[in-house]
Amino acid sequence: MFISAPAIRLALLPFLLIFFVTGCTSPVMQEGGLANPPLSEKGVVYLFAGLTPTGDDMARSGMFSLTQYIRAAGVRADVYNPVNWREAADNFLAQPNRTETPVAVAGYSLGGNAATQFADRLQTAGVPVQTLLVFEGYKPTPVPCNVRRAIDMYGSDGLFSLSSRLRPQKSFTGRLETVNWSKLHKNGRHDHLGVSKEPAALEYVRHALIGDNQVREIASAPGEASCFARS
Repeated sequence: MFISAPAIRLALLPFLLIFFVTGCTSPVMQEGGLANPPLSEKGVVYLFAGLTPTGDDMARSGMFSLTQYIRAAGVRADVYNPVNWREAADNFLAQPNRTETPVAVAGYSLGGNAATQFADRLQTAGVPVQTLLVFEGYKPTPVPCNVRRAIDMYGSDGLFSLSSRLRPQKSFTGRLETVNWSKLHKNGRHDHLGVSKEPAALEYVRHALIGDNQVREIASAPGEASCFARS
């Protein structure tokens, strides 16, 4: 009897959730590592980790490592658990200079879904997202129209892949790029778990989000004005 790949992945999901039971105990991991620069005209990067393996903690996740690369460039970077995407968005929207502060967001695995929802929350407040990058995203919601550049980056494919391709909302008019990391970079582990801590992959993400020691500012999309008019 033939069993489809999606059915097999769905059957495996409960076992994966049993393994990944921690990582949602605290909203944000700020302790340790480099000091986080203050919010400034350089912008801010919001990162959403995936679920963390039992016995591990977020400080050992690839997304936390990514904060260290970004902070070293003098740019503020916060990493959140995926369930706390709304808190992250509201923290940013509470800033008095939110419309003048360039913001980028990236999410790994289940954090990919959090990243797209975070961007959608900013859309309702009329705030553009310079770059949204979903890295091995698990069922991300469609990319909202306030995102200027969206990147769907994945490193595994086939039967046991847990990643889902990024799709835009109908009103999205920005740039949507797809990066098959397993073909772009031949070294390292390209499975769902291993690729999230691969230094070269994390460096690629860092470079996509920031440049010249600030958040990369992307030209506004053709439909951005009408996007915010509907907010």
